[in-house]
Formats: sequence, C-alpha cells, structure tokens
Amino acid sequence: MASGQDSDIKVILCTIAYRDRLLDYVLDVAADLGFDGVEVWGREPHISEQFDENRVQAVRRMTKERGLATPVLGSYLCFGATNERLEGKIELHDTLHTARCLGTPLVRVWASDVGSAQASDAVWKTTIQAIRAACEQAAKLGITLTAEMHEGTLTDTAPTAKRLVEDVDSEYFRLNYHVSTHDEPDTPLEQLQMILPYVVHMHAQNYTSLQSEDGIEHAALNGGAIDYAPLVGELKAAGYNGCIAVEFSWAEGDSKREALAADLAYLRSLIQSQ
Repeated sequence: MASGQDSDIKVILCTIAYRDRLLDYVLDVAADLGFDGVEVWGREPHISEQFDENRVQAVRRMTKERGLATPVLGSYLCFGATNERLEGKIELHDTLHTARCLGTPLVRVWASDVGSAQASDAVWKTTIQAIRAACEQAAKLGITLTAEMHEGTLTDTAPTAKRLVEDVDSEYFRLNYHVSTHDEPDTPLEQLQMILPYVVHMHAQNYTSLQSEDGIEHAALNGGAIDYAPLVGELKAAGYNGCIAVEFSWAEGDSKREALAADLAYLRSLIQSQ
C-alpha cells in the first residue's frame, strides 16, 4: 500500500528481549544493531517498579550515551485487577514519576486481568473508572497511558479495545497494538483498521502458527503466520509517527543478535518501501 501521508515510524527494541541480562547489556545490543531506541522493561533487573530517581536518571544517562531514545516504559500497572500480584501492588505515582524522570511520553499499561468474554459489567466499570482517574494524573505530566492488546485483558480483541478507549474518553488513554496469538474472526489487518485512530504504539512478534495445541513458537517477522507488510502499509497510509517495537527474538544463544538484526532490517525495509 502506498503511503497517503508523511510517516516517520521508528523501530525500537523491547529490553524484555533480554530479560535475563542487565540493562546496560541490552542497551549495547540495541545501539550496536542500530535500533532507534528501546522500550524499557518495567521490571528488575532493568528498572524498578518503585520510583527511584537516582536509578532512573542513571538509566536515562545510559540510553542517551548510546544515542537511544526511550519512547515507551513497559509498565505492569494494571487497572481493574481482580487478583493481587504476589510481588505486591504497583502504584500509579511510582510509574508516572518513573516515566517523567526517564523522559518517556508513553507508558504501557494493562486493562484488568480478565478476558473481555469473561469480564462482568462490574469489572468493566471499575476498570474504566480507574483509567479515567489515572489519566487525570497522567495529563498533568503530559504522559499517555497505552493499554496493551493482549489475551486475558479487556483489550484482547479489537472491538473490546475500541469500546474501552471510547468509554474512557480521554486523549491520554490509547492502545498498544499487539497481534493476537489466536485465530480471530477478523484478520490482523482488519483488527488494526478497526482501532487505528487510537494506536500510538505497536509490538511486533511473529509465530510459526496461531492457536497451536503445543503452544506458540516464535518465528522471524518475515517468515511466520503473520504478514507484517499490510500492517506497516496501513500505518504508513495513516501517517502513523509512533514506534514499532521488536518484542522478542525468535532465536536464542549465539543466533539471537542475528535474529534481531534481521527483524530490524525487515521492518525498516517495509517502512522505507513506497
């Protein structure tokens, strides 16, 4: 699809791709491979879920020294949760001040911990109210909360994600588009088209097949069940100026860097094609 508007899409690396490594190692990989920036994984050992100004300033310095942007904080802040996290509750003020200090305009969040098909009206109401209140605080810092479209949340389908954004009705609440790992009535492109006006971030990962009984297996972005060409084309046509984040590598060990480099090159080729 040809681009209908100017688009300046950046390709970044989710540091969770190296969740078992310290952050400085991941930043070195991202810089060496030529990623535009990183989505900082909001858990140890990459960054604390509790606000620590000295530590966050150190992370900001580390990314700047490597020429990397930090457009997204991958938080685990969950609104309308029905179960307590064993490791403790994440507080809104900690997350927002971490993002502010990091200089990050987007914070990935979660819309409850119940799938939309199982969620009661009470879960929907509680989640919407909590997000609205959070958006009032986020607005003061110029930060946008972006709910990940993920199984086991209210945003597990395009229609329910659209419903949630429209019910919250705040410019500081948007969507992180994440292709479903299950077969859906709508194709990934149709899903994206349905919620495109609300998408401010996108995760990219691919799988050998969808909805496998043996569980999902990661694949290269240009060689799996999901065709990213029409998805990137749709973003370009809409003038999308956000990021596409490579979330996980399809290879481990000595092949991991090569796999990430291939995914980066593939996305760049789609963005640069006319």
